[in-house]
Amino acid sequence: MSKNLRHLNKVHRFWRWAARFILLTAIFALVYTQAPLYTSNQNLYFLPGLAQAGYGDLSADWLATRTNSMPLFTALVNWTYRFTHLEALFYVYYALLMGVYLYSALGIVWFQVLGASEVPFSWKWDYLALFLLVHSAAWRFLLGRTLGDNWLYILEDGVADQRLLGTVFQPSAFGVFLVLSIYLFLKERTYWAVLFAALAASFHPTYLLGAAALTAAYVLLRLKERWPRIKTGDASPRLRLVWETCLPGLLALLAVLPILAYTYLNFARFPVEIAAQARDILVDYRIPHHALVSWWFDATAVVKIAIVIFSLFIVRRSRLFWILGIPFIVAVVLTVVQVLSGNTALALLFPWRISVFLLPLSTVLILAYALQGIAKRSAAFSKSAQAYFTIISGGLILILVLIGIVRLKLDFQRQAQHDDRPLYAYINAHRAPGQQYLVPVKMQDFRLASGAPAYVDFKSHPYQDADMLEWYRRVQLATRFYKQDECEQMPEWIKDEGITHIVLPAGQAACPGLERVYKDKAYSLYTIP
Repeated sequence: MSKNLRHLNKVHRFWRWAARFILLTAIFALVYTQAPLYTSNQNLYFLPGLAQAGYGDLSADWLATRTNSMPLFTALVNWTYRFTHLEALFYVYYALLMGVYLYSALGIVWFQVLGASEVPFSWKWDYLALFLLVHSAAWRFLLGRTLGDNWLYILEDGVADQRLLGTVFQPSAFGVFLVLSIYLFLKERTYWAVLFAALAASFHPTYLLGAAALTAAYVLLRLKERWPRIKTGDASPRLRLVWETCLPGLLALLAVLPILAYTYLNFARFPVEIAAQARDILVDYRIPHHALVSWWFDATAVVKIAIVIFSLFIVRRSRLFWILGIPFIVAVVLTVVQVLSGNTALALLFPWRISVFLLPLSTVLILAYALQGIAKRSAAFSKSAQAYFTIISGGLILILVLIGIVRLKLDFQRQAQHDDRPLYAYINAHRAPGQQYLVPVKMQDFRLASGAPAYVDFKSHPYQDADMLEWYRRVQLATRFYKQDECEQMPEWIKDEGITHIVLPAGQAACPGLERVYKDKAYSLYTIP
């Protein structure tokens, strides 16, 4: 075969792979669905990047100017909005990450389970339908209606309400690179595997522990597989072999050094007393559902742990046993240590966050082994029967896509019709530099929906220790203000804090001296003369 012909074949294979990747990514993104911008945690993670890019008047917002712990994600948001002003690109970014997750998880399954020659391609098609089903908006809707909201992500997220995907694009979504890392390692692309694990940790530093556990698993597995050669070889080749075996660990350490240095220099240099107070506020007040085992350990956690243990049992004779087993042991041991010690610093390392890639991989592996077993026992099926199964799987995928599209439409309609949208539209049209708005602490969408600075809200918080204490002080002041049945006199701190406007829910009396400039059925807006 000539050199030109080989080149053309490579190009053809690449474009065929790219077309397949884009098609499957589009299908998965529609089946899984995304929430409208800006929802839930996006109000925290998008704020600094949009503020730096000139979004509204957010550059004057107190929280937007605090040091954030996700510099890569902030830079991505900043550059995207600054140079394109195309917010729709954030949906595209997330769809591509979903595609990485789909490609990697299916790759692991094809490589580890369904790649066996006795499994026909039609069963792989059937498996794709099952994979899409357990990740679909339709499946979550069914679980929510039958078992309750706590079971929505029972087959795909980790414990403590933490997950790789979810319906919003945020830094944690880059954890899909951990799944890609596992796939690359199985394909003997060890150096790329540790680099993608480090990239996940660089986008979201709480993945540092998970990335370290995976890297340790890779190195130990390579050491186990090469041990007979190391044990019996000559001194010099033996030393070189040990070095080559452990080199990926050194590469991973070098790759995460920038985010480690950034985190240390910005978040680990405060006095012990301030750091302890800030950790207590974060753990006990702001995110106990993520940070306290007593909050998240329930029936769903037991089911998820059982799924992981069962998957470890069925892969016990494969390389995946080491790759998944070592991170699982790390998570369990450190979780037990945290519970026994009550250490808040360890709680904020979230050792249980390792479950965010263990659980979904365990689910897809169990499905694959189950389908493989059915395929082997169904070899006597006629070709016409297998064709019927293929048609049913295709119909299921089509239904899931249609339900996902309907869900997307309903979510966008629900956001547009929410009671606070008229208020946000008015403020967005009339805001001016120098303004600061006091809003109810549960009004988490205010900043990004209106483009105006907010004094404080409960959802969005800083990460530096001193800033956390200031955030807590502001939340307490705002909470007390809105809990009053009526305002007999203007609190002194209102003007001292630089507040120029106050949003009041319908039915709450205004303080004397305020001037109302807007009113609808849900909220009123007042200025302070």
